[in-house]
Amino acid sequence: MKTYRVRDRLHENLLEHLLLVRGVKPENHENFLNPDYAADSHDPFLLPDMEKAVDRILAAKKNNEHVSVWSDYDADGIPGGVMLSEFLRRIGLRVTHYIPHRHKEGYGLNIEGIEELKEADVSLVITVDLGTTEIANIAHAQTLDIDIIVTDHHLEPDILPDVFALINPKLKSSRYPFDGLCGAGVAWKLVQAILSKHRPDGFAEGQEKWLLDLVGIATLSDMVPLVGENRMLARNGLLVMRRGRRPGLAALLKLLRIAPSSLTEDDITFMVSPRINAASRMDSPALAAQMLGAATAEDGAVFAAQLNRINDERKGLVASTVREVNKHIAGMDLQKSPLIVMGNPKWRPGILGLVAGKLVEAHSKTVFLWGREGGDIIRGSCRAAPGVNIVEVMAAAASAFEHFGGHAASGGFELAQEHVHELPARLEAAYLKINATGTGAVEVLLDRELDLEELGNAHRDLQKLAPFGVGNTKPLFIFPNVSVGAVRTFGKTKNHLGLTLSRGTARTEGIAFFSTPESFNKKVEQGEKVDIIGHVESDWRGQPRVRVVDIL
Repeated sequence: MKTYRVRDRLHENLLEHLLLVRGVKPENHENFLNPDYAADSHDPFLLPDMEKAVDRILAAKKNNEHVSVWSDYDADGIPGGVMLSEFLRRIGLRVTHYIPHRHKEGYGLNIEGIEELKEADVSLVITVDLGTTEIANIAHAQTLDIDIIVTDHHLEPDILPDVFALINPKLKSSRYPFDGLCGAGVAWKLVQAILSKHRPDGFAEGQEKWLLDLVGIATLSDMVPLVGENRMLARNGLLVMRRGRRPGLAALLKLLRIAPSSLTEDDITFMVSPRINAASRMDSPALAAQMLGAATAEDGAVFAAQLNRINDERKGLVASTVREVNKHIAGMDLQKSPLIVMGNPKWRPGILGLVAGKLVEAHSKTVFLWGREGGDIIRGSCRAAPGVNIVEVMAAAASAFEHFGGHAASGGFELAQEHVHELPARLEAAYLKINATGTGAVEVLLDRELDLEELGNAHRDLQKLAPFGVGNTKPLFIFPNVSVGAVRTFGKTKNHLGLTLSRGTARTEGIAFFSTPESFNKKVEQGEKVDIIGHVESDWRGQPRVRVVDIL
């Protein structure tokens, strides 16, 4: 059960208060609100092996080598791979973009793919969003005389690969002042470094900024902290996206009825990113890369339509899997364990992270789900309840897995068939061993109490504070003593809730997706006065409304 507490008021001005509770010092307020491309970009040569990597790439250009950009298949790796491939072609390199198939090849490098590139006369591979742990595969590439430059942002393992260059801000050897870049962000630093040494004729100063739309998509999609350099990349990325210069993205936004000029981070994270990820979850990740890299409006429209159709299939599969899991949960006593651990060989591993996320929201439990896609290897995804580091939990049960990894809030794993039945007990023991919490009530901090009449001013202030995400969470408010007018459901299946909210002369719309009047602490009924917990956001006209989180 959730409980709520309003933060102490640190400043009468709402914007100043919100900056202070986020730990932004007064002298840094202006910079936070108005990030600057030049001032907030750190020297790329402070990253490990950057000089070495740049020299190798420029040598490949001089020698007309065939280069492959090998990226991850998610909404960080795909935009990052398209961005780096476009740039390298633009400066004159011969480039192939390789994206492994999620279900056939799995995450990271693989021997079959490396050998395929060797047959295509590739002599240099540059990774995006992967490679730091790829000891065996990189060693195999070396036997084929393929140099590998890794650009990555994942945590440093105990043993590093013997690689030509390893560019990763999370390495202990890194002198880079910001370690929060996503995979595409690290690849972007490589672009900056190359241009500092070699800017071809016709490549005007600042022209590379047009590629920031792809870096922005990745930064907003990958759960990295939206502070420092990331805030600059996300903000500038949105500015580029709003110009509508990328045909495939423009076509996708048109299908989604999103005006590019008013594009927000929510549009990226809730509408665009799921469709990029759907390509690898349901089909081939190449489709998402083709959409992002489309050169014409016609091609962009074709790829966007295909991607949207695949995402609809994905949503249907996720919904049916959630229903199936909930049937199993209905027979469980969730009070006895802080975890939900289950699986089915028929479940598709690629969608289980989404299913797990929905279960965390519904039950406030850390969730591990597994499925199988041929062979004896079980693949799964996991999502953490608030306050739980899921990688720590998996590390404490490491012997149960063939492989595992991820971030604090989410991860993935593989295990052998014979260990499946041991998994719930092993994970629960690991959870208790590291003294993870989260079995009781969850206290949610509210940023401030707001009168409904303050909504317009708050909306203007929050636009200055955006984009929101990890490290700059969307402010959560309590609106006290609000009168509920009309209560309606909408959507094809009537699974969304709309409310008319008023207090005094102020009137606005409240909206809660995938909710019913019974979804909150208090059932909402017309004519009642309630306290609304919610975010301030823009409706389709750009007008303020309340995204309802709870009703008290």
